Amino acid sequence: MISAVPKLLFGEEGGPKPVGSIAFTVPAVPVAQPRPRATLAPGGESARMHEVTHIKNANTGDRKAHPIVAFKATVRLTAQGIFKGAPLEGPLRLNVLFVMPRPGNMIWQRRPMPRALHEKRPDLDNLAKSTKDALTGILWRDDSQIAILNARKVIAAGDEQPCVEVQVMQL
Repeated sequence: MISAVPKLLFGEEGGPKPVGSIAFTVPAVPVAQPRPRATLAPGGESARMHEVTHIKNANTGDRKAHPIVAFKATVRLTAQGIFKGAPLEGPLRLNVLFVMPRPGNMIWQRRPMPRALHEKRPDLDNLAKSTKDALTGILWRDDSQIAILNARKVIAAGDEQPCVEVQVMQL
């Protein structure tokens, strides 16, 4: 089940107003955008670029959907549940916080488990790319509208689930 916590800004009268700022939380483990792949076109004289949507098991040859497909669908569904208007116009600021799963070697019984900076893979820029791609056409026309990007990745606190916190503001 997908749940989102809307945090729209409200005007004086108490009703939602289009102030150009939207914030929501995506309840999903963040997934980085994989690199595009190139394959040879028939005849072998040119290459075709394509986005990765499936992964293949090297042992069995079975194909299954890449985790990026489900992640982007969850981001889109959450955003569409919060934002009903036309895509925002003009320059935008995107603040995004990726809360990564807490590794087993950082789970303790008697010590506090606060958030910590995440310094391992996946790369922060690839995490931001997957989120920006998923929101294109919903919150903005094109991700080139993002003039300011503030992105961070942290390890979840002991009582916290992995998620992505997104805030978009018109400049």
